[in-house]
Amino acid sequence: MGTIVVLISATAFGTLSVFGKLAYRAGLGTEQTLAFRFVIAAIGMWCLALALRQNPMRLGRLELLTLVALGALFYTGQSLAYFTALRTLPASLCVLIAYVYPSLVVLVGWAFWRRSVSIWHAVALLGSFLGVALLVGGAELRFSWALVFAIASPMIYTGYILLGERVMASVPAVGASAVIMSGAAIAFTLIAALAGELRLPSSSAQWAVGLGIAVIPTMVAISLFLAALPRIGAARSSLLSTWEPVVTVLLAVVLLGDRFALAQVAGGMLILVAVIVVQSAQLWKPGPPSALK
Repeated sequence: MGTIVVLISATAFGTLSVFGKLAYRAGLGTEQTLAFRFVIAAIGMWCLALALRQNPMRLGRLELLTLVALGALFYTGQSLAYFTALRTLPASLCVLIAYVYPSLVVLVGWAFWRRSVSIWHAVALLGSFLGVALLVGGAELRFSWALVFAIASPMIYTGYILLGERVMASVPAVGASAVIMSGAAIAFTLIAALAGELRLPSSSAQWAVGLGIAVIPTMVAISLFLAALPRIGAARSSLLSTWEPVVTVLLAVVLLGDRFALAQVAGGMLILVAVIVVQSAQLWKPGPPSALK
């Protein structure tokens, strides 16, 4: 049951990029979409936390401030970079570039915290970065800010995971996630207000996409991932979550018309294999559960 639950969670997470593209097609702005997403998600996560008796207000002041900062700074930065890249780059390309983050976590852990890395993991790191090079080169992309944001997203998420794993070791997962979502909601509400995009959806299509992105790849995906953790453990859950980018690529090809050159297919496979190697070896800990999300 735990395996089924985490695979459903990964499938839900995998719809995020497609929902993002659909939001832009419906006329929603980046800041508007993200503010709506995280406000709805924060409300949902608070309800879930209270139902499970994980009231976030029982956390210590330092823990609360740290979790709010994780959401308002790191999660907000990662999401904004990802959705900015998603405006002009293919959804499949964005998600595969984003999945370099497990390799980055290992690399940073080795460089700064002296965590051990075997020869297999060194090969996985090289394969992951070579995969990105093939993805970008195969698409024949020129330098653009969208590409910069796409690469910045997993780098910011790496910091989010490494900082989050310490505080998450001493706090309940659902309650902590509610606080992180709240931090992101506050930050995006302010950003949307400054950008002149703090407004509700104005059509049925915008409402459908807005609610979809807040519920399916956010609330449902996070809740199911958290439900799977006590059943099959963090290591196995993280490994099975590798299904997420596969779902995104399949949906992007079928629904959005994304296409891959042969070099890009090879690059994507290299990244997925690298993720499986890194996660199966348990060399990194998934921080606050959420997607890249």
